[in-house]
Amino acid sequence: MGYICIITHWVPEDAEWQRVGRLMANRKYQHALNCLEGLIVTHIFELTKMNRAGTGYKLCKHIVKALQTRSAAIKSALSTYNTVASAMSSPQKTLKWEEIVNYTFLADFDLLCDTHADISQSPWSSPAARSAMDLHFKICCA
Repeated sequence: MGYICIITHWVPEDAEWQRVGRLMANRKYQHALNCLEGLIVTHIFELTKMNRAGTGYKLCKHIVKALQTRSAAIKSALSTYNTVASAMSSPQKTLKWEEIVNYTFLADFDLLCDTHADISQSPWSSPAARSAMDLHFKICCA
């Protein structure tokens, strides 16, 4: 039988321990961010569906109940995100419930910047550039 030959055990002072700790903290942060972003996008789609013409009363009632449940899930995910974001070695921006509630259209939803592939430095990611693109496409469709 083969045995694992462990020469030294990691201790919190080891560089390898700290490197893996940072990797795990970053993974928790990315997971919390992805979960929160997914819930917010789903919430926006449900709002859009409810405001669509031709949506019946019963379906609207059903969507309202789903939105209430989704709001509770978003609050929980937001709490988790804020806890993980503030615990990072370089603390990340925390979010408030009021900011999230104001997202009513997918075009208004500012992409959460710290995704796996950082798109925050792209020219189209600034709110002013997105607003200009929205106006351009509205003019094209007019």
